[in-house]
Amino acid sequence: MKKIASYFYYIYFGIIYLIFSVILYLPIYFFVNGKNKYTVAKRIKFFWSKWMSFLIGIKVDAKKESSIDLQKNYIICANHKSYLDIILMYLVLDQDFAFLGKSELLKWPVINLFFKRGVDIPVYRNSKTKASECLIIAEKEIKKGRSVVIFPEGGWDNAEKGMRKFKNGAFQLAIDTQCPILPVTFKNNYDLFTDHKDISGNARPGIAKVVVHNPIAIDNLSRQDLVNLREQTFNIINKELYSED
Repeated sequence: MKKIASYFYYIYFGIIYLIFSVILYLPIYFFVNGKNKYTVAKRIKFFWSKWMSFLIGIKVDAKKESSIDLQKNYIICANHKSYLDIILMYLVLDQDFAFLGKSELLKWPVINLFFKRGVDIPVYRNSKTKASECLIIAEKEIKKGRSVVIFPEGGWDNAEKGMRKFKNGAFQLAIDTQCPILPVTFKNNYDLFTDHKDISGNARPGIAKVVVHNPIAIDNLSRQDLVNLREQTFNIINKELYSED
């Protein structure tokens, strides 16, 4: 019975997503452009995230470890095992940020337009050259005062229970730009919505629990500190994943 309910929830989720794709296509196409594209994109993304999550029955319980200065920009590093991570990030942080997302997202309606407009940054994992180029683009966005969201695991597999080892890109970028890391833990998104290709998995309404951790300062760090920074960020998120609420 639970699997049947999950199956219909996947279908319902897909229908809601397609409805928003139709509603938002023209506003994104015509207004996410020019010098104000980041401001307009942020408003549209928040609208989409708020009402999409409402209609699919997902509420967000976001806790911040301290008062975070959202006037500053960050490299936001989060664990990633659900597409809810993308949708809900806009509700968790009221800030302009660029997603570094896998190039496969260019096939997704609505989301792909933000990449094509230069609001978000596609990552081509099958090419080292293009992967390096995306970090150069991200560095330029940081210098503009924008934040950047990176899922440092580089993907997920439903068969894997824990987090994958973090890749170096986010931490190389942080050191090169001297931009602080902001760790974010999505505690239970995987339990609410697994990969849409796995129709036998979890899919249901519920409360998404999120923790935004204290920023990690990068002042005076060098490439020699990269591994320690990477492991520090991993341990913060991983510890929260297994902590009691």
